[in-house]
Amino acid sequence: MDLVAEADAPQPLRIKFASLGLVVLDEIHFPSKATQKDVVGGSGSYATLGARLFQPASKSLCIGWTIRAGSDFPSPIRSNLESWNTTFQFIEDPSQMTTRGCLEYLDESHDSKRFNYVTPILGVRPEHLRGTPLLDSSIFHLLAEPEEAITTIRDLLELRHQSGIDHRPLIIWEPRPSSCVPSNLKSFYQAMAMVDVFSPNHIELGVCFGHSFIKGVDLDLVERLATTMLESGFQDGREGAIVIRAAEHGSLVVAHPSTQTWCPAFYQSSKHDSGLTVPHPKIIDPTGAGNAFLGGYAIGLQETSDFVQAASYGTVAASFALEQIGLPVLGKDPCSGEEVWNGCGVIQRLKDYESRLKEKK
Repeated sequence: MDLVAEADAPQPLRIKFASLGLVVLDEIHFPSKATQKDVVGGSGSYATLGARLFQPASKSLCIGWTIRAGSDFPSPIRSNLESWNTTFQFIEDPSQMTTRGCLEYLDESHDSKRFNYVTPILGVRPEHLRGTPLLDSSIFHLLAEPEEAITTIRDLLELRHQSGIDHRPLIIWEPRPSSCVPSNLKSFYQAMAMVDVFSPNHIELGVCFGHSFIKGVDLDLVERLATTMLESGFQDGREGAIVIRAAEHGSLVVAHPSTQTWCPAFYQSSKHDSGLTVPHPKIIDPTGAGNAFLGGYAIGLQETSDFVQAASYGTVAASFALEQIGLPVLGKDPCSGEEVWNGCGVIQRLKDYESRLKEKK
Protein backbone atom coordinates (compact mmCIF):
# COMPACT_ATOMS: atom_id res chain seq x y z
CA MET A 1 0.00 0.00 0.00
CA ASP A 2 1.36 3.38 -1.03
CA LEU A 3 -0.30 6.57 0.21
CA VAL A 4 0.84 9.63 -1.66
CA ALA A 5 0.40 13.02 -0.01
CA GLU A 6 2.52 16.06 0.66
CA ALA A 7 4.33 15.67 3.97
CA ASP A 8 4.63 19.41 4.47
CA ALA A 9 0.90 20.17 4.28
CA PRO A 10 0.30 23.22 6.50
CA GLN A 11 -2.73 21.71 8.25
CA PRO A 12 -4.38 18.32 8.74
CA LEU A 13 -5.86 17.07 5.48
CA ARG A 14 -9.64 16.79 5.21
CA ILE A 15 -10.84 14.73 2.31
CA LYS A 16 -13.85 16.14 0.45
CA PHE A 17 -14.54 13.20 -1.83
CA ALA A 18 -13.78 9.48 -2.01
CA SER A 19 -15.24 6.89 -4.35
CA LEU A 20 -15.70 3.20 -3.62
CA GLY A 21 -16.04 2.59 -7.36
CA LEU A 22 -13.82 0.50 -9.60
CA VAL A 23 -10.78 1.40 -11.64
CA VAL A 24 -10.79 -0.77 -14.78
CA LEU A 25 -8.41 -1.11 -17.70
CA ASP A 26 -10.48 -1.50 -20.85
CA GLU A 27 -9.74 -2.98 -24.24
CA ILE A 28 -12.00 -1.15 -26.69
CA HIS A 29 -13.05 -2.54 -30.06
CA PHE A 30 -14.46 -0.28 -32.80
CA PRO A 31 -16.31 -1.13 -36.02
CA SER A 32 -13.77 0.60 -38.27
CA LYS A 33 -10.86 1.78 -36.10
CA ALA A 34 -7.93 0.10 -34.44
CA THR A 35 -8.49 -1.52 -31.06
CA GLN A 36 -7.32 0.52 -28.07
CA LYS A 37 -5.84 -1.24 -25.06
CA ASP A 38 -5.29 -0.22 -21.44
CA VAL A 39 -7.85 2.60 -21.54
CA VAL A 40 -8.58 3.72 -17.97
CA GLY A 41 -12.26 3.27 -17.13
CA GLY A 42 -14.57 2.32 -14.29
CA SER A 43 -16.98 4.28 -12.11
CA GLY A 44 -14.27 5.09 -9.57
CA SER A 45 -11.97 6.60 -12.20
CA TYR A 46 -14.59 8.87 -13.73
CA ALA A 47 -16.26 9.89 -10.47
CA THR A 48 -12.83 10.85 -9.09
CA LEU A 49 -12.15 12.78 -12.30
CA GLY A 50 -15.40 14.71 -11.87
CA ALA A 51 -14.48 15.74 -8.34
CA ARG A 52 -10.84 16.46 -9.16
CA LEU A 53 -11.80 18.86 -11.96
CA PHE A 54 -13.14 21.32 -9.38
CA GLN A 55 -10.23 21.00 -6.97
CA PRO A 56 -7.20 22.45 -8.79
CA ALA A 57 -3.60 21.81 -7.79
CA SER A 58 -3.76 23.99 -4.67
CA LYS A 59 -6.68 21.92 -3.34
CA SER A 60 -6.32 18.60 -5.14
CA LEU A 61 -5.12 16.61 -2.11
CA CYS A 62 -8.67 16.96 -0.78
CA ILE A 63 -9.71 14.34 -3.34
CA GLY A 64 -9.14 10.78 -2.16
CA TRP A 65 -8.51 7.99 -4.63
CA THR A 66 -8.12 4.27 -3.97
CA ILE A 67 -6.97 1.94 -6.74
CA ARG A 68 -6.72 -1.81 -6.31
CA ALA A 69 -4.37 -3.23 -8.89
CA GLY A 70 -2.68 -6.44 -9.90
CA SER A 71 0.88 -7.08 -10.96
CA ASP A 72 0.11 -6.01 -14.53
CA PHE A 73 -0.95 -2.41 -13.84
CA PRO A 74 1.08 -0.30 -16.33
CA SER A 75 3.59 2.05 -14.72
CA PRO A 76 2.95 4.91 -17.18
CA ILE A 77 -0.76 4.87 -16.35
CA ARG A 78 -0.03 4.90 -12.63
CA SER A 79 2.37 7.83 -13.09
CA ASN A 80 -0.25 9.77 -15.05
CA LEU A 81 -2.91 9.21 -12.39
CA GLU A 82 -0.47 10.21 -9.65
CA SER A 83 0.16 13.45 -11.55
CA TRP A 84 -3.38 14.49 -10.62
CA ASN A 85 -1.91 15.04 -7.13
CA THR A 86 -4.79 13.51 -5.20
CA THR A 87 -4.46 11.68 -1.90
CA PHE A 88 -3.74 8.52 -3.81
CA GLN A 89 -3.87 5.05 -2.30
CA PHE A 90 -2.49 2.36 -4.59
CA ILE A 91 -3.09 -1.16 -3.28
CA GLU A 92 -1.18 -3.72 -5.33
CA ASP A 93 -1.71 -7.48 -5.10
CA PRO A 94 1.10 -9.22 -7.00
CA SER A 95 -0.88 -12.46 -7.04
CA GLN A 96 -3.82 -10.89 -8.93
CA MET A 97 -4.50 -9.39 -12.33
CA THR A 98 -5.82 -5.83 -12.53
CA THR A 99 -9.56 -5.56 -13.17
CA ARG A 100 -9.91 -5.55 -16.96
CA GLY A 101 -12.88 -5.20 -19.27
CA CYS A 102 -13.65 -5.65 -22.94
CA LEU A 103 -15.82 -2.95 -24.51
CA GLU A 104 -17.11 -3.51 -28.02
CA TYR A 105 -18.87 -0.75 -29.93
CA LEU A 106 -21.37 -2.16 -32.41
CA ASP A 107 -21.94 1.00 -34.47
CA GLU A 108 -20.11 4.18 -35.43
CA SER A 109 -22.28 6.34 -33.16
CA HIS A 110 -21.15 4.40 -30.04
CA ASP A 111 -24.81 4.10 -29.02
CA SER A 112 -24.81 0.31 -29.13
CA LYS A 113 -22.15 -1.60 -27.22
CA ARG A 114 -21.30 -4.73 -25.26
CA PHE A 115 -19.14 -4.93 -22.15
CA ASN A 116 -17.82 -7.74 -20.01
CA TYR A 117 -15.11 -8.21 -17.41
CA VAL A 118 -12.26 -10.46 -18.51
CA THR A 119 -10.49 -10.76 -15.14
CA PRO A 120 -11.76 -11.08 -11.55
CA ILE A 121 -13.01 -7.79 -10.09
CA LEU A 122 -10.81 -6.12 -7.47
CA GLY A 123 -13.35 -3.99 -5.64
CA VAL A 124 -12.79 -1.21 -3.12
CA ARG A 125 -14.44 -1.81 0.24
CA PRO A 126 -14.62 0.31 3.40
CA GLU A 127 -11.92 -1.82 5.04
CA HIS A 128 -9.43 -0.58 2.44
CA LEU A 129 -9.82 2.93 3.89
CA ARG A 130 -8.91 1.90 7.44
CA GLY A 131 -6.09 4.04 8.84
CA THR A 132 -6.15 6.50 5.91
CA PRO A 133 -7.45 10.09 5.61
CA LEU A 134 -9.98 8.80 3.07
CA LEU A 135 -12.09 7.24 5.81
CA ASP A 136 -12.99 10.74 7.07
CA SER A 137 -14.20 11.95 3.67
CA SER A 138 -17.08 14.43 3.63
CA ILE A 139 -18.77 12.63 0.71
CA PHE A 140 -18.61 9.05 -0.53
CA HIS A 141 -19.66 7.79 -3.95
CA LEU A 142 -20.60 4.19 -4.65
CA LEU A 143 -22.05 2.13 -7.47
CA ALA A 144 -23.81 -0.94 -6.12
CA GLU A 145 -26.87 -3.15 -6.04
CA PRO A 146 -29.30 -2.13 -3.26
CA GLU A 147 -28.36 -4.93 -0.84
CA GLU A 148 -24.69 -4.29 -1.54
CA ALA A 149 -25.20 -0.58 -0.90
CA ILE A 150 -26.85 -1.26 2.48
CA THR A 151 -24.01 -3.54 3.58
CA THR A 152 -21.30 -1.19 2.33
CA ILE A 153 -22.78 1.87 4.03
CA ARG A 154 -23.26 0.02 7.32
CA ASP A 155 -19.68 -1.24 7.21
CA LEU A 156 -18.41 2.24 6.35
CA LEU A 157 -20.27 3.95 9.19
CA GLU A 158 -19.22 1.28 11.69
CA LEU A 159 -15.57 1.58 10.64
CA ARG A 160 -15.75 5.35 10.98
CA HIS A 161 -17.30 4.97 14.46
CA GLN A 162 -14.53 2.56 15.50
CA SER A 163 -12.01 5.14 14.29
CA GLY A 164 -13.59 7.94 16.33
CA ILE A 165 -15.34 9.57 13.37
CA ASP A 166 -18.94 10.06 14.44
CA HIS A 167 -20.19 12.78 12.10
CA ARG A 168 -22.13 11.34 9.19
CA PRO A 169 -20.83 11.78 5.62
CA LEU A 170 -23.00 12.53 2.63
CA ILE A 171 -23.48 9.48 0.41
CA ILE A 172 -24.14 9.52 -3.32
CA TRP A 173 -25.33 6.20 -4.72
CA GLU A 174 -25.78 5.12 -8.30
CA PRO A 175 -27.32 1.69 -8.88
CA ARG A 176 -25.65 -1.17 -10.69
CA PRO A 177 -27.55 -1.31 -14.01
CA SER A 178 -28.30 -5.04 -13.76
CA SER A 179 -30.12 -4.48 -10.45
CA CYS A 180 -32.62 -2.03 -11.97
CA VAL A 181 -35.67 -4.29 -12.21
CA PRO A 182 -39.19 -3.89 -10.76
CA SER A 183 -38.67 -6.76 -8.30
CA ASN A 184 -35.91 -4.72 -6.61
CA LEU A 185 -37.98 -1.59 -5.95
CA LYS A 186 -38.56 -2.41 -2.29
CA SER A 187 -34.83 -3.00 -1.81
CA PHE A 188 -34.07 0.28 -3.57
CA TYR A 189 -36.29 2.18 -1.15
CA GLN A 190 -34.64 0.48 1.83
CA ALA A 191 -31.19 1.46 0.57
CA MET A 192 -32.28 5.00 -0.25
CA ALA A 193 -33.12 5.49 3.41
CA MET A 194 -29.34 5.39 4.02
CA VAL A 195 -28.18 7.81 1.30
CA ASP A 196 -28.46 11.51 0.49
CA VAL A 197 -28.49 11.39 -3.31
CA PHE A 198 -29.77 8.51 -5.41
CA SER A 199 -28.87 8.75 -9.09
CA PRO A 200 -29.96 6.25 -11.73
CA ASN A 201 -29.88 7.28 -15.36
CA HIS A 202 -33.17 7.68 -17.23
CA ILE A 203 -33.01 4.20 -18.77
CA GLU A 204 -32.37 2.56 -15.38
CA LEU A 205 -35.20 4.58 -13.83
CA GLY A 206 -37.60 3.44 -16.52
CA VAL A 207 -36.65 -0.23 -16.23
CA CYS A 208 -37.24 -0.11 -12.47
CA PHE A 209 -40.91 0.65 -13.23
CA GLY A 210 -41.24 -1.59 -16.27
CA HIS A 211 -40.78 1.13 -18.92
CA SER A 212 -38.25 1.30 -21.76
CA PHE A 213 -36.65 4.59 -22.80
CA ILE A 214 -34.14 3.07 -25.20
CA LYS A 215 -35.99 4.07 -28.38
CA GLY A 216 -37.46 7.32 -27.08
CA VAL A 217 -37.74 9.28 -23.86
CA ASP A 218 -41.00 10.54 -22.36
CA LEU A 219 -39.66 13.35 -20.16
CA ASP A 220 -43.00 13.83 -18.40
CA LEU A 221 -42.95 10.16 -17.43
CA VAL A 222 -39.37 10.50 -16.22
CA GLU A 223 -40.52 13.30 -13.92
CA ARG A 224 -43.41 11.25 -12.55
CA LEU A 225 -41.28 8.18 -11.91
CA ALA A 226 -38.55 10.24 -10.23
CA THR A 227 -41.15 11.86 -7.96
CA THR A 228 -42.54 8.44 -7.07
CA MET A 229 -39.05 7.32 -6.15
CA LEU A 230 -38.47 10.42 -4.05
CA GLU A 231 -41.68 9.98 -2.09
CA SER A 232 -41.01 6.29 -1.44
CA GLY A 233 -37.30 6.50 -0.72
CA PHE A 234 -37.09 9.84 1.11
CA GLN A 235 -40.19 9.55 3.26
CA ASP A 236 -41.70 12.15 5.59
CA GLY A 237 -39.89 14.95 3.78
CA ARG A 238 -36.43 13.64 4.70
CA GLU A 239 -33.77 15.79 3.03
CA GLY A 240 -32.27 14.20 -0.04
CA ALA A 241 -32.49 14.22 -3.82
CA ILE A 242 -33.16 12.02 -6.79
CA VAL A 243 -30.84 13.02 -9.64
CA ILE A 244 -31.69 11.46 -12.99
CA ARG A 245 -28.83 11.57 -15.51
CA ALA A 246 -30.53 11.64 -18.90
CA ALA A 247 -27.65 11.93 -21.41
CA GLU A 248 -28.41 14.50 -24.14
CA HIS A 249 -31.59 15.51 -22.28
CA GLY A 250 -29.51 16.78 -19.36
CA SER A 251 -30.31 15.95 -15.75
CA LEU A 252 -33.41 16.12 -13.57
CA VAL A 253 -33.16 17.03 -9.88
CA VAL A 254 -36.14 16.14 -7.70
CA ALA A 255 -36.10 16.99 -3.99
CA HIS A 256 -38.40 17.99 -1.12
CA PRO A 257 -40.40 20.10 -0.66
CA SER A 258 -41.32 20.78 -4.30
CA THR A 259 -38.12 20.90 -6.34
CA GLN A 260 -38.27 19.48 -9.85
CA THR A 261 -35.70 21.06 -12.15
CA TRP A 262 -34.18 20.06 -15.49
CA CYS A 263 -30.59 21.12 -16.15
CA PRO A 264 -29.62 21.00 -19.85
CA ALA A 265 -26.63 19.05 -21.11
CA PHE A 266 -23.50 21.11 -21.74
CA TYR A 267 -23.19 19.93 -25.34
CA GLN A 268 -26.51 20.27 -27.15
CA SER A 269 -27.54 18.14 -30.10
CA SER A 270 -28.91 19.84 -33.20
CA LYS A 271 -31.58 19.03 -35.76
CA HIS A 272 -30.51 18.20 -39.32
CA ASP A 273 -32.58 19.38 -42.28
CA SER A 274 -33.70 15.77 -42.68
CA GLY A 275 -35.18 15.85 -39.18
CA LEU A 276 -32.51 13.61 -37.67
CA THR A 277 -30.85 14.60 -34.41
CA VAL A 278 -27.12 15.30 -34.87
CA PRO A 279 -24.85 14.96 -31.81
CA HIS A 280 -22.56 17.86 -30.95
CA PRO A 281 -19.19 17.41 -32.72
CA LYS A 282 -17.30 17.64 -29.41
CA ILE A 283 -18.97 14.46 -28.16
CA ILE A 284 -16.58 11.59 -28.87
CA ASP A 285 -17.55 8.94 -26.32
CA PRO A 286 -20.25 9.06 -23.59
CA THR A 287 -18.57 6.35 -21.49
CA GLY A 288 -18.00 7.55 -17.92
CA ALA A 289 -19.85 10.84 -18.34
CA GLY A 290 -22.53 9.85 -15.82
CA ASN A 291 -19.93 8.86 -13.23
CA ALA A 292 -18.02 12.11 -13.82
CA PHE A 293 -21.29 14.00 -13.36
CA LEU A 294 -21.65 12.57 -9.86
CA GLY A 295 -18.08 13.42 -8.87
CA GLY A 296 -18.62 17.00 -9.97
CA TYR A 297 -22.03 17.01 -8.31
CA ALA A 298 -20.42 15.97 -5.02
CA ILE A 299 -18.10 18.97 -5.03
CA GLY A 300 -20.88 21.27 -6.19
CA LEU A 301 -23.07 20.12 -3.32
CA GLN A 302 -20.34 21.04 -0.84
CA GLU A 303 -19.67 24.38 -2.54
CA THR A 304 -23.32 25.47 -2.85
CA SER A 305 -25.35 23.36 -0.36
CA ASP A 306 -27.98 23.26 -3.09
CA PHE A 307 -29.18 20.10 -4.86
CA VAL A 308 -30.00 21.98 -8.07
CA GLN A 309 -26.94 24.25 -8.26
CA ALA A 310 -24.72 21.23 -7.76
CA ALA A 311 -26.02 19.86 -11.07
CA SER A 312 -24.17 22.64 -12.92
CA TYR A 313 -20.90 21.26 -11.56
CA GLY A 314 -21.96 17.76 -12.56
CA THR A 315 -22.92 18.87 -16.07
CA VAL A 316 -19.56 20.55 -16.64
CA ALA A 317 -17.68 17.55 -15.26
CA ALA A 318 -19.54 15.26 -17.65
CA SER A 319 -18.61 17.48 -20.59
CA PHE A 320 -14.90 16.81 -20.04
CA ALA A 321 -15.51 13.06 -20.00
CA LEU A 322 -17.32 13.22 -23.36
CA GLU A 323 -14.53 14.81 -25.38
CA GLN A 324 -12.31 11.76 -25.90
CA ILE A 325 -12.02 8.04 -25.39
CA GLY A 326 -10.69 7.55 -21.89
CA LEU A 327 -9.73 10.33 -19.49
CA PRO A 328 -9.12 13.98 -20.44
CA VAL A 329 -5.60 15.41 -20.42
CA LEU A 330 -4.41 17.58 -17.54
CA GLY A 331 -2.12 20.47 -18.47
CA LYS A 332 -1.27 24.12 -17.83
CA ASP A 333 -2.22 27.21 -19.73
CA PRO A 334 1.05 28.52 -21.26
CA CYS A 335 0.15 32.13 -20.51
CA SER A 336 -1.48 32.06 -17.09
CA GLY A 337 0.04 28.85 -15.75
CA GLU A 338 -3.44 27.87 -14.58
CA GLU A 339 -4.56 24.26 -14.68
CA VAL A 340 -6.49 23.19 -17.78
CA TRP A 341 -8.11 19.95 -18.93
CA ASN A 342 -8.14 19.34 -22.67
CA GLY A 343 -6.83 22.90 -22.90
CA CYS A 344 -9.85 24.42 -21.12
CA GLY A 345 -10.24 25.95 -17.68
CA VAL A 346 -12.89 24.18 -15.61
CA ILE A 347 -14.14 27.20 -13.68
CA GLN A 348 -14.44 29.24 -16.88
CA ARG A 349 -16.52 26.48 -18.44
CA LEU A 350 -18.71 26.43 -15.31
CA LYS A 351 -19.19 30.22 -15.57
CA ASP A 352 -20.09 29.89 -19.25
CA TYR A 353 -22.65 27.20 -18.47
CA GLU A 354 -24.21 29.16 -15.61
CA SER A 355 -24.42 32.26 -17.86
CA ARG A 356 -26.21 30.17 -20.44
CA LEU A 357 -28.72 29.07 -17.79
CA LYS A 358 -29.40 32.67 -16.75
CA GLU A 359 -30.03 33.67 -20.36
CA LYS A 360 -32.72 31.00 -20.67
CA LYS A 361 -34.64 32.24 -17.64
